[in-house]
Amino acid sequence: MIKSYIPRVVAVNDLSGFGRVSLTESIPILSAMGVEVCPLPTAILSTHTYHFEDYTFCDLTEEMPKILGHWQALGINFDGICTGYMGSARQIEILTDFIKNRKRPGFLTVIDPVLGDNELSEAETVYYDRMNDLLCAMKNFVTLADVITPNLTEACLLLDRKFPTGPMSEDELFDMMEKLSAFGPKCVAVTSVMTGDNKMCVGVLDKTKNRRAILDCSYVKRPFHGTGDVFAAVLTGALLRGCDMLAASVMAVDFVRSAICETMKHSDIKIEHGSVFEPGMAKFFAERLDHTDGGR
Repeated sequence: MIKSYIPRVVAVNDLSGFGRVSLTESIPILSAMGVEVCPLPTAILSTHTYHFEDYTFCDLTEEMPKILGHWQALGINFDGICTGYMGSARQIEILTDFIKNRKRPGFLTVIDPVLGDNELSEAETVYYDRMNDLLCAMKNFVTLADVITPNLTEACLLLDRKFPTGPMSEDELFDMMEKLSAFGPKCVAVTSVMTGDNKMCVGVLDKTKNRRAILDCSYVKRPFHGTGDVFAAVLTGALLRGCDMLAASVMAVDFVRSAICETMKHSDIKIEHGSVFEPGMAKFFAERLDHTDGGR
Protein backbone atom coordinates (compact mmCIF):
# COMPACT_ATOMS: atom_id res chain seq x y z
CA MET A 1 0.00 0.00 0.00
CA ILE A 2 1.05 3.61 -0.63
CA LYS A 3 2.01 5.21 2.67
CA SER A 4 0.84 8.62 3.84
CA TYR A 5 3.93 10.62 2.86
CA ILE A 6 3.47 12.50 -0.41
CA PRO A 7 6.68 13.78 -2.05
CA ARG A 8 6.56 17.37 -3.30
CA VAL A 9 8.45 18.43 -6.42
CA VAL A 10 8.97 21.68 -8.33
CA ALA A 11 8.26 21.06 -12.02
CA VAL A 12 9.94 23.66 -14.23
CA ASN A 13 8.89 23.79 -17.87
CA ASP A 14 6.82 25.75 -20.36
CA LEU A 15 3.03 25.49 -20.35
CA SER A 16 1.44 24.98 -23.77
CA GLY A 17 -2.34 25.25 -23.93
CA PHE A 18 -2.70 22.69 -26.74
CA GLY A 19 -0.51 19.76 -27.67
CA ARG A 20 0.60 17.21 -25.10
CA VAL A 21 4.00 18.46 -23.98
CA SER A 22 5.93 19.83 -21.00
CA LEU A 23 3.78 20.77 -17.98
CA THR A 24 0.54 19.44 -19.48
CA GLU A 25 2.22 16.03 -19.33
CA SER A 26 4.34 16.23 -16.19
CA ILE A 27 1.58 17.56 -13.91
CA PRO A 28 -0.94 14.74 -14.51
CA ILE A 29 1.73 12.04 -14.70
CA LEU A 30 3.43 13.01 -11.45
CA SER A 31 0.06 13.46 -9.75
CA ALA A 32 -1.01 9.97 -10.86
CA MET A 33 2.24 8.67 -9.36
CA GLY A 34 1.36 10.08 -5.94
CA VAL A 35 3.62 13.13 -6.13
CA GLU A 36 2.51 16.69 -5.34
CA VAL A 37 3.47 18.93 -8.26
CA CYS A 38 4.30 22.62 -7.84
CA PRO A 39 4.58 23.96 -11.39
CA LEU A 40 6.98 26.78 -12.20
CA PRO A 41 6.23 27.84 -15.79
CA THR A 42 9.07 29.35 -17.79
CA ALA A 43 6.68 30.52 -20.51
CA ILE A 44 3.03 30.18 -21.51
CA LEU A 45 2.17 29.35 -25.12
CA SER A 46 -1.12 28.81 -26.92
CA THR A 47 0.38 25.67 -28.50
CA HIS A 48 3.80 24.12 -28.59
CA THR A 49 6.07 25.18 -31.45
CA TYR A 50 6.23 21.95 -33.48
CA HIS A 51 4.18 22.26 -36.72
CA PHE A 52 2.09 25.12 -35.33
CA GLU A 53 2.21 28.68 -36.65
CA ASP A 54 1.15 32.01 -35.13
CA TYR A 55 1.28 30.62 -31.60
CA THR A 56 1.28 33.05 -28.68
CA PHE A 57 4.26 33.21 -26.33
CA CYS A 58 4.48 34.86 -22.92
CA ASP A 59 7.91 34.83 -21.30
CA LEU A 60 7.75 34.40 -17.52
CA THR A 61 11.40 35.02 -16.66
CA GLU A 62 10.62 37.99 -14.43
CA GLU A 63 7.87 36.09 -12.59
CA MET A 64 10.02 33.08 -11.73
CA PRO A 65 12.03 34.66 -8.86
CA LYS A 66 8.82 36.19 -7.48
CA ILE A 67 7.13 32.78 -7.38
CA LEU A 68 10.16 31.14 -5.79
CA GLY A 69 10.47 34.00 -3.31
CA HIS A 70 6.85 33.62 -2.24
CA TRP A 71 7.30 29.87 -1.73
CA GLN A 72 10.37 30.58 0.38
CA ALA A 73 8.50 33.17 2.45
CA LEU A 74 5.79 30.56 3.11
CA GLY A 75 8.41 28.08 4.28
CA ILE A 76 7.39 25.44 1.73
CA ASN A 77 9.73 22.45 1.63
CA PHE A 78 10.40 20.39 -1.46
CA ASP A 79 11.73 16.88 -1.99
CA GLY A 80 13.11 17.68 -5.40
CA ILE A 81 13.00 19.59 -8.65
CA CYS A 82 12.71 18.52 -12.27
CA THR A 83 13.51 20.99 -15.02
CA GLY A 84 12.70 21.04 -18.72
CA TYR A 85 12.57 23.88 -21.22
CA MET A 86 14.33 27.08 -20.23
CA GLY A 87 14.69 29.71 -22.88
CA SER A 88 17.57 31.79 -21.58
CA ALA A 89 20.71 31.82 -19.49
CA ARG A 90 18.86 34.12 -17.07
CA GLN A 91 16.25 31.46 -16.34
CA ILE A 92 19.01 28.94 -15.71
CA GLU A 93 20.67 31.43 -13.34
CA ILE A 94 17.42 31.78 -11.37
CA LEU A 95 17.07 28.00 -11.02
CA THR A 96 20.76 27.62 -10.16
CA ASP A 97 20.34 29.90 -7.15
CA PHE A 98 17.20 28.06 -6.07
CA ILE A 99 18.83 24.63 -6.26
CA LYS A 100 21.97 25.76 -4.43
CA ASN A 101 19.88 27.22 -1.63
CA ARG A 102 17.62 24.15 -1.37
CA LYS A 103 20.15 21.38 -1.91
CA ARG A 104 20.42 19.02 1.02
CA PRO A 105 20.77 15.26 1.51
CA GLY A 106 17.72 13.58 0.00
CA PHE A 107 16.79 16.52 -2.27
CA LEU A 108 16.47 15.17 -5.83
CA THR A 109 17.54 17.29 -8.80
CA VAL A 110 16.53 15.98 -12.23
CA ILE A 111 17.56 18.11 -15.20
CA ASP A 112 16.32 17.48 -18.71
CA PRO A 113 18.69 19.75 -20.70
CA VAL A 114 16.21 20.75 -23.39
CA LEU A 115 18.18 22.01 -26.38
CA GLY A 116 16.86 20.22 -29.48
CA ASP A 117 15.97 16.87 -31.01
CA ASN A 118 17.31 14.73 -33.84
CA GLU A 119 20.24 15.87 -35.95
CA LEU A 120 20.39 19.66 -35.95
CA SER A 121 19.73 21.36 -39.26
CA GLU A 122 22.15 23.96 -40.59
CA ALA A 123 19.81 26.69 -39.37
CA GLU A 124 19.65 25.18 -35.89
CA THR A 125 23.43 24.84 -35.79
CA VAL A 126 23.74 28.56 -36.55
CA TYR A 127 21.13 29.24 -33.84
CA TYR A 128 23.16 27.44 -31.19
CA ASP A 129 26.32 29.20 -32.33
CA ARG A 130 24.53 32.47 -31.69
CA MET A 131 22.99 31.26 -28.45
CA ASN A 132 26.29 30.02 -27.06
CA ASP A 133 25.50 31.63 -23.72
CA LEU A 134 22.47 29.34 -23.33
CA LEU A 135 24.48 26.22 -24.11
CA CYS A 136 27.31 27.32 -21.80
CA ALA A 137 24.79 28.03 -19.05
CA MET A 138 23.25 24.57 -19.52
CA LYS A 139 26.68 22.92 -19.27
CA ASN A 140 27.16 24.62 -15.91
CA PHE A 141 23.60 23.89 -14.83
CA VAL A 142 23.85 20.11 -15.26
CA THR A 143 26.72 20.04 -12.75
CA LEU A 144 24.05 20.56 -10.07
CA ALA A 145 22.01 17.53 -11.13
CA ASP A 146 21.68 14.14 -9.52
CA VAL A 147 20.11 12.88 -12.75
CA ILE A 148 20.14 14.19 -16.33
CA THR A 149 17.96 12.96 -19.19
CA PRO A 150 19.30 14.37 -22.48
CA ASN A 151 18.25 12.95 -25.80
CA LEU A 152 21.08 12.08 -28.18
CA THR A 153 21.11 15.54 -29.78
CA GLU A 154 21.38 17.24 -26.40
CA ALA A 155 24.07 14.83 -25.25
CA CYS A 156 26.10 15.70 -28.34
CA LEU A 157 25.64 19.43 -27.73
CA LEU A 158 26.74 19.13 -24.10
CA LEU A 159 29.84 17.16 -25.14
CA ASP A 160 30.63 19.33 -28.20
CA ARG A 161 30.26 16.29 -30.46
CA LYS A 162 28.76 15.98 -33.91
CA PHE A 163 25.55 14.00 -34.21
CA PRO A 164 26.42 10.42 -35.25
CA THR A 165 25.89 9.58 -38.91
CA GLY A 166 24.72 6.05 -38.15
CA PRO A 167 23.73 3.74 -35.29
CA MET A 168 25.79 3.91 -32.12
CA SER A 169 27.44 0.88 -30.59
CA GLU A 170 26.77 0.07 -26.95
CA ASP A 171 30.39 0.87 -26.11
CA GLU A 172 30.05 4.31 -27.73
CA LEU A 173 26.87 4.98 -25.77
CA PHE A 174 28.41 3.86 -22.48
CA ASP A 175 31.43 6.10 -23.16
CA MET A 176 29.10 9.03 -23.84
CA MET A 177 27.24 8.47 -20.56
CA GLU A 178 30.48 8.28 -18.60
CA LYS A 179 31.58 11.61 -20.07
CA LEU A 180 28.20 13.18 -19.27
CA SER A 181 28.44 11.89 -15.70
CA ALA A 182 31.81 13.62 -15.44
CA PHE A 183 29.89 16.92 -15.42
CA GLY A 184 28.62 15.93 -11.97
CA PRO A 185 25.40 13.87 -12.12
CA LYS A 186 25.72 10.35 -10.76
CA CYS A 187 22.86 9.10 -12.92
CA VAL A 188 22.38 9.59 -16.66
CA ALA A 189 19.70 8.47 -19.10
CA VAL A 190 20.31 9.23 -22.79
CA THR A 191 17.13 8.85 -24.84
CA SER A 192 16.35 8.47 -28.56
CA VAL A 193 19.53 6.56 -29.38
CA MET A 194 19.53 4.43 -32.53
CA THR A 195 21.67 1.35 -31.92
CA GLY A 196 20.54 -0.39 -35.12
CA ASP A 197 18.58 0.31 -38.30
CA ASN A 198 15.27 -0.28 -36.52
CA LYS A 199 16.28 -0.22 -32.89
CA MET A 200 15.88 2.79 -30.63
CA CYS A 201 17.18 2.59 -27.08
CA VAL A 202 17.69 4.47 -23.84
CA GLY A 203 21.11 4.23 -22.26
CA VAL A 204 21.13 4.26 -18.45
CA LEU A 205 24.07 4.83 -16.11
CA ASP A 206 23.84 4.71 -12.31
CA LYS A 207 27.21 5.38 -10.72
CA THR A 208 25.75 5.16 -7.22
CA LYS A 209 25.22 1.43 -7.77
CA ASN A 210 27.80 0.89 -10.51
CA ARG A 211 25.09 -0.21 -12.94
CA ARG A 212 24.49 0.49 -16.60
CA ALA A 213 21.97 -0.79 -19.12
CA ILE A 214 20.61 -0.41 -22.63
CA LEU A 215 16.78 -0.42 -22.68
CA ASP A 216 14.96 -1.25 -25.93
CA CYS A 217 12.21 1.24 -26.78
CA SER A 218 10.45 -0.74 -29.55
CA TYR A 219 11.16 1.64 -32.43
CA VAL A 220 8.28 3.00 -34.53
CA LYS A 221 9.27 5.00 -37.60
CA ARG A 222 7.47 8.28 -36.92
CA PRO A 223 7.92 11.08 -34.39
CA PHE A 224 5.98 11.08 -31.13
CA HIS A 225 6.03 14.61 -29.80
CA GLY A 226 6.45 15.09 -26.04
CA THR A 227 7.76 11.62 -25.19
CA GLY A 228 10.95 13.12 -23.74
CA ASP A 229 8.86 15.10 -21.26
CA VAL A 230 6.85 11.96 -20.46
CA PHE A 231 10.03 9.97 -19.85
CA ALA A 232 11.50 12.64 -17.54
CA ALA A 233 8.26 12.96 -15.56
CA VAL A 234 7.88 9.21 -14.97
CA LEU A 235 11.55 8.87 -14.10
CA THR A 236 11.30 11.71 -11.56
CA GLY A 237 8.13 10.32 -10.02
CA ALA A 238 9.56 6.83 -9.71
CA LEU A 239 12.74 8.13 -8.07
CA LEU A 240 10.74 10.22 -5.60
CA ARG A 241 8.63 7.16 -4.81
CA GLY A 242 11.71 5.17 -3.85
CA CYS A 243 12.76 3.36 -7.04
CA ASP A 244 16.41 3.19 -8.01
CA MET A 245 17.66 4.67 -11.30
CA LEU A 246 17.42 1.50 -13.35
CA ALA A 247 13.96 0.52 -12.09
CA ALA A 248 12.75 4.10 -12.63
CA SER A 249 14.15 4.11 -16.18
CA VAL A 250 12.47 0.79 -16.99
CA MET A 251 9.17 2.19 -15.72
CA ALA A 252 9.61 5.34 -17.81
CA VAL A 253 10.41 3.34 -20.97
CA ASP A 254 7.43 1.05 -20.37
CA PHE A 255 5.07 4.00 -19.91
CA VAL A 256 6.35 5.78 -23.02
CA ARG A 257 5.89 2.52 -24.95
CA SER A 258 2.31 2.20 -23.68
CA ALA A 259 1.58 5.81 -24.69
CA ILE A 260 2.95 5.18 -28.18
CA CYS A 261 0.83 2.03 -28.52
CA GLU A 262 -2.24 3.98 -27.42
CA THR A 263 -1.47 6.79 -29.85
CA MET A 264 -1.28 4.35 -32.75
CA LYS A 265 -4.88 3.29 -32.04
CA HIS A 266 -6.18 6.78 -32.80
CA SER A 267 -6.06 7.62 -36.50
CA ASP A 268 -7.45 11.10 -35.78
CA ILE A 269 -4.48 12.04 -33.58
CA LYS A 270 -2.00 14.12 -35.57
CA ILE A 271 1.72 14.05 -34.79
CA GLU A 272 1.60 17.58 -33.40
CA HIS A 273 -1.17 16.57 -30.96
CA GLY A 274 1.38 14.57 -28.98
CA SER A 275 1.35 11.08 -27.50
CA VAL A 276 -1.86 9.77 -25.95
CA PHE A 277 -0.82 8.96 -22.40
CA GLU A 278 -4.06 9.54 -20.48
CA PRO A 279 -5.98 6.24 -20.90
CA GLY A 280 -4.89 3.62 -18.42
CA MET A 281 -2.47 5.97 -16.64
CA ALA A 282 -3.91 5.44 -13.17
CA LYS A 283 -3.92 1.66 -13.53
CA PHE A 284 -0.37 1.60 -14.91
CA PHE A 285 1.12 3.41 -11.93
CA ALA A 286 -1.09 1.74 -9.32
CA GLU A 287 0.22 -1.66 -10.45
CA ARG A 288 3.86 -0.54 -10.38
CA LEU A 289 4.02 1.72 -7.34
CA ASP A 290 2.02 -0.11 -4.68
CA HIS A 291 5.20 -1.85 -3.52
CA THR A 292 7.20 1.36 -3.01
CA ASP A 293 7.59 3.20 0.28
CA GLY A 294 5.83 6.37 -0.84
CA GLY A 295 8.86 8.62 -0.57
CA ARG A 296 12.60 8.96 -0.57
